[in-house]
Amino acid sequence: MDIGRELIQGSIDLHVHAGPDIVMRKYTDVQLARQYQQAGMSGYVSKCHHGDTSARAAVVSEMVPSVKVYGGIVLNDAVGGLNEAAVYACGKMGGRIVWFPTVDAFCDAEYKKDHSNEHLGGGNEQPGRSRKIRIMDENRKLIPEVYPVLKQIQEQDMILATGHLSPSESLALLKAAASMGVRRMIVSHVSFPITNADLSLQQEYLACGAMLEHCFYTPYYGMCSWEEILKSIKKAGADRILLSSDLGQIKSPDPAEGMKMFAKKLYESGISEKEIRQMMVKNPKELLGM
Repeated sequence: MDIGRELIQGSIDLHVHAGPDIVMRKYTDVQLARQYQQAGMSGYVSKCHHGDTSARAAVVSEMVPSVKVYGGIVLNDAVGGLNEAAVYACGKMGGRIVWFPTVDAFCDAEYKKDHSNEHLGGGNEQPGRSRKIRIMDENRKLIPEVYPVLKQIQEQDMILATGHLSPSESLALLKAAASMGVRRMIVSHVSFPITNADLSLQQEYLACGAMLEHCFYTPYYGMCSWEEILKSIKKAGADRILLSSDLGQIKSPDPAEGMKMFAKKLYESGISEKEIRQMMVKNPKELLGM
């Protein structure tokens, strides 16, 4: 029995990269949807660091009707940064996830200054873009531009994801979002080096009502240990964890294969079938409102 394949039946990958993009991706969205269809998965969320994927997700869903494809927007410079109008349009076109800045985040740039690693995603950055986005001022208060974005997320019942913000920025953002009535929140790849949060901080994220995302990409490329992910799952509980691939890079495994490998590794590490299905199937579907 292929336990990995069995465990991902009906699953949703909330974080995967497909073409077109400013860097080469392994598959286009249509090719990816067909791969997930063959693997028995229910759907995925297409992420692009430099655009809104809501329109193309709708088209791909129509082309491959057995796989539900969702889009979203990343608030990097290509869409105007913290741009409430872009979030409004994305939501109206069916987009589900709003990621705060990733490759254009100040935290991302600061980490990369001191750490050289090809797997940190440096190729995703636009050449010559030196300005980086902060969401807090010198007094550690959220800047005014954050609040209209949160208002759009709340009004359209979209999903907030923290992107590549620093842990302190992420916590401040989650607290503000929760106070404004945002119901759906993800702490993006909480074990990724740029955004890494210890277990105590993860508990503070959970107290805001957020869910913790772990991506296969991170341990696959040795940027966190499997033990870190296992401890996080056990501490938070499977009902508060999301498991995604974050794949799509040319040299990475096929995204569907990565999801199988993720499930199989966790199962072999003592995580139950029920818990894995909770994190890969039930939690993503509930978050998306499926």
